[in-house]
Amino acid sequence: MIFSKEEVLKVTGGKLWRGKPGGGFTGVALDSRQIGPGELFFPLAGENFNGHDFIVNALQGGAAGSLLEEAWLPSFAAGDFPAGKTIIVVENTLLSLQKLAAYHRAKFSLPVLAVTGSNGKTTTKDFIASVLSTRYNVLKTEGNLNNHLGLPLMLLRFKKEHEVAVLELGMSGPGEIALLTDLCRPTKGVITNIGEAHLGFLGSRENIAWAKGELLAGLNSRGKAFLNGDDPFLVQMGEKFAGEVFYYGFTAGFGIGLQALGYTPTARGCSFEVALPGGVRDNFAIPLPGKHNVYNALAALAVGLDFSLTNEQIKKGLATCIFSAMRMEKTLTQKGLWVINDAYNASPTSMRYALQSLREWAPDRPKIAVLGDMYELGPQAGELHCAVGRYLADLGIDYLLTVGKLAASIAHGACEAGMVPENIFMLGTPEEALSCLHELARPGFYILIKGSRAMQLEKIAEELINRY
Repeated sequence: MIFSKEEVLKVTGGKLWRGKPGGGFTGVALDSRQIGPGELFFPLAGENFNGHDFIVNALQGGAAGSLLEEAWLPSFAAGDFPAGKTIIVVENTLLSLQKLAAYHRAKFSLPVLAVTGSNGKTTTKDFIASVLSTRYNVLKTEGNLNNHLGLPLMLLRFKKEHEVAVLELGMSGPGEIALLTDLCRPTKGVITNIGEAHLGFLGSRENIAWAKGELLAGLNSRGKAFLNGDDPFLVQMGEKFAGEVFYYGFTAGFGIGLQALGYTPTARGCSFEVALPGGVRDNFAIPLPGKHNVYNALAALAVGLDFSLTNEQIKKGLATCIFSAMRMEKTLTQKGLWVINDAYNASPTSMRYALQSLREWAPDRPKIAVLGDMYELGPQAGELHCAVGRYLADLGIDYLLTVGKLAASIAHGACEAGMVPENIFMLGTPEEALSCLHELARPGFYILIKGSRAMQLEKIAEELINRY
């Protein structure tokens, strides 16, 4: 039992409408199709559904009880529910979930690291968790459980055997990082960078920096911040932070505590030399390409040192890291195509990172970039897509396939920068892109696939891997 019935009533301010006092719940669930025995169901409302429609299903599926919003009480009668089940009436089920999660987190005194940033936060979270796992029992954010719904679920997974938690904080607008920080109460924070993601919501990089900086405001003077010292927005942020700051990056000076001295592409990823605190130098390797991933690894290295891990433990954690899905997943198909699935999401910065990695991985091989729309960029979307196209052409990528209306501007930018028009294909759907690749791709080709999550470009990668 994780929660007693009395705890739930006290924390949520709810009222027991059906069921007897006493007893408790083994956990919580938001999906009536994935109910565990004895769990408490939280019926949340989404754009296309209302969880209250599935309360009976959840109870029949094994849930011990369910919350029910007061506004929906007139829609139900006591006899609507299976016998022996608990119904707790609350004002707001989402707020109740967050309150219960914060209450559960407060039971634990373990170190909690919160990771945010415009790009690379998931990979950085994975690196940090892998490094710390060489010595500690680590709980880390799974999948996309990094928002106002997902983070509470991660907090509710805290158990006494966990020695440290590494939590990713995502955002779509101002105030969200502040909310998530308040819920998880981190002891340390990592901010990877300030990029163009969410320009459509926040308008400028300055506003994005302000929103990401809510993490440091939540840490206050009690915590420690690990910041990318090559990002001017983060340097300014760190100068105002009342707590301890540790900078990492490639640029020497002004307090960089951990400096990468360069990196070398390898068949598996890349290796890099680091100037460590105390003047010592050592070499590390990661199974991902690109300078941006060296930054992500530096953050994990800095955290590992802060936890007194040895260089060998850190090397092992970096080299054996298992990454979240659709982040530069490199697969050789049976017919000899190299498919790089980076389709989880996209911003102008991460597009450039991925294209640079494509060139590093295949400097002398034919390269195809399949790029989709990038969302949430606001009025600057057209120019930002064009800029990616110009960058791609300058890198010497051989072929470009764009998917979607916005991505057509990537094609225009590439053409403006001198890419051969015959090597540019503007397409509307993933299916059209697959047909084009069927005619174009040959054994030995490297194919990068990247776009915003809603574009679902992973379908292209899956089909290429299965068919070729």
